[in-house]
Amino acid sequence: MSNGDQRTGRVKKFVAIFLLWSFIPVQLFAWGPKGHEVVADVAGSRLTWQTRKNLELLIPEQSLSWIANWADEIRRQRDESYDWHFVDIPEDADGFNDRRDCFRPQDRHKNARTDHQNCVVDRIEIFKRVLADENAPREQRVEALKWLVHFIADLHQPLHAIAEAHGGNDIKLPAFGSPECDDYPCNLHSVWDSVLLEHSGLSERQYVNRVESLIQSEQLQQKAGGTPVDWANESHLIARTIVEQRPDAIDEAYYKANIRVVDERLGLAGIRLARLLNDALGNIPTSRMKKDLSTRRSKNTGARRRAPGDEHRTAHIVRGDRPSNRIHLS
Repeated sequence: MSNGDQRTGRVKKFVAIFLLWSFIPVQLFAWGPKGHEVVADVAGSRLTWQTRKNLELLIPEQSLSWIANWADEIRRQRDESYDWHFVDIPEDADGFNDRRDCFRPQDRHKNARTDHQNCVVDRIEIFKRVLADENAPREQRVEALKWLVHFIADLHQPLHAIAEAHGGNDIKLPAFGSPECDDYPCNLHSVWDSVLLEHSGLSERQYVNRVESLIQSEQLQQKAGGTPVDWANESHLIARTIVEQRPDAIDEAYYKANIRVVDERLGLAGIRLARLLNDALGNIPTSRMKKDLSTRRSKNTGARRRAPGDEHRTAHIVRGDRPSNRIHLS
């Protein structure tokens, strides 16, 4: 890729994030755009050569961090995906239960009355199968990849795995002396989404380096395994403590006591995303992948194919009850 192409890609990415933050309340995102990109960058550095080559065929001249926030950007157009970003496990439950936690007929969102896999746990499993399916059309595999990059990060935000107070959104409290977080009332969910992370004052690249150091020092790579159910139960256990020990206000002491948990969840999300992508794509020969993608076209993907940047036209996302390494090989 030329230097000019790289600069153009960076400019487009900056504009996309600027528009996203300009129109959408920060508390609507798990981790916020920066957090999702940190997870994607951590994953990108752990992809096998074969996985990288196959990803180049799916998203040429793009990176995992470039697509990391797509799932939030298109939520207004894809109302059926509203509940896919989290799983509401009851606070007093021992853990995840698919029948109880992934069927939400009371919700007003599209397909909620009939979708029995309406949660982030089931959706990760579904989209991993689509991504790995050599008979699936290219458009479906690309979209599955975008969902996965985002949802695995979502699942590692602890308050995306607990039903109490709508994942902490109903728990209002000031943060660092202010009752508002980006022009919206601060709440426990938004604090864990982005306020703690942003309080560090680090850039995306600096934060990636910080998380990488933690991965090495704590040997988090040894925890790369598990299933989405395991990860949901991890998050739920942490969320119970967060809710039970919530303070009256978020201050420097709370930041120092909890930022390591944030960093660990980001690191685990990144190494687990990498492992999932390597499992799904790392054993497919590039020549076969290329042939499959060129011969299998979707007759009807359910939505028009978007050009790069097109998704940025979304002006607002509504979340009723609950208020993100370049792949190019040289």
